[in-house]
Amino acid sequence: MTKKVTPRLVMAILSAGMLSFLGIFDETATSVTFPILTRDFAITTDQVQWVNTLVLLVIATIVPISSQIRLRIPTKKIFILGVSLFILGLLIDIVTPWFDLLLVGRALQGIGTGIGLPLMYNIILAEVPKEKLGFMMGIGTMITTCAVAFGPVVGGVVTDALNWRWYLYRSKVNN
Repeated sequence: MTKKVTPRLVMAILSAGMLSFLGIFDETATSVTFPILTRDFAITTDQVQWVNTLVLLVIATIVPISSQIRLRIPTKKIFILGVSLFILGLLIDIVTPWFDLLLVGRALQGIGTGIGLPLMYNIILAEVPKEKLGFMMGIGTMITTCAVAFGPVVGGVVTDALNWRWYLYRSKVNN
């Protein structure tokens, strides 16, 4: 059976790519909210760093075990699990008035991102024909790097224009 780049395959790659994009975008965009989070949650600079450090540690833990997850769970279920965990973490972050619970939400977002990032590349490597592999890997890499580039810019604009709570979180302190 020959491999073909079908619309369904492109949608699968873009869907997994969107999950990794949102996770990385979210992680980089929140860095501009550190001064406000420090004030609103009455925490130190050392503590606020955990908002992003925890996400990165969780991603770094999940990515290496993703190959084992892929061997045991079908791709569609892995994707649904990643999206569900990311959204659950986001919802927790939106409503929490406590910094500790904010970190729980961030950890769930990290798990979702850690599932989505390698999933996109796994789909590409398993399903794309050899002659299109370089192009599709480039598309996958572009999706992730755009998130790194746009996250802080969009996070700063949204924080300035609308309020940081609108962007991602709501804390117990009103502006």
